[in-house]
Amino acid sequence: MISEAKRMQMRSVEENIGRIVMAAGGGCNGDLKDLLGESTVMNLMKDSKVGLQIRALRKVWDMVSSDSDRACYGLKSVESAQEMGVIETLLISDELYPNDEVATRKRYGCLVKAVKDSGGDALVYSSMHVLAE
Repeated sequence: MISEAKRMQMRSVEENIGRIVMAAGGGCNGDLKDLLGESTVMNLMKDSKVGLQIRALRKVWDMVSSDSDRACYGLKSVESAQEMGVIETLLISDELYPNDEVATRKRYGCLVKAVKDSGGDALVYSSMHVLAE
C-alpha cells in the first residue's frame, strides 16, 4: 500500500506514514475482524471505549463457548439473574434503547443501573460492531 501511494504520489499518505499501523485489503467486515485480531492494533486501542468493548465481547463469547450455562438471554431471564445478583457483565445492544414503548426503555435502563450498582459491568454495544455479528 505504501509503495503504491508513493508511486501514485499520494502526499496525504506519504505525510502520514508514521500514523499507519497496518493495512487491510478492503473495507469489508472480514478485513476489520482481521485487523481487530492483531495485537498491534489492540495494544493501540486497549484503553479506548472500543478496545474495552472488544475485550468484554471476547471474554463473554469465550465464556459462553466454554460454559454456556453461565449465560442467559431475554429480558425476563436477565432480570431474574440480576435479582439474584449474579450478573458479572451485562452486554446490551444499542438497538434495545430506542424502543417505542417507554416502559420497556425504562426496564432496560433500570436493569443497566442495577447491574452497575451491584458491582457488575454493563456495556451497551453497537449492533453494527463486527464482533457482535
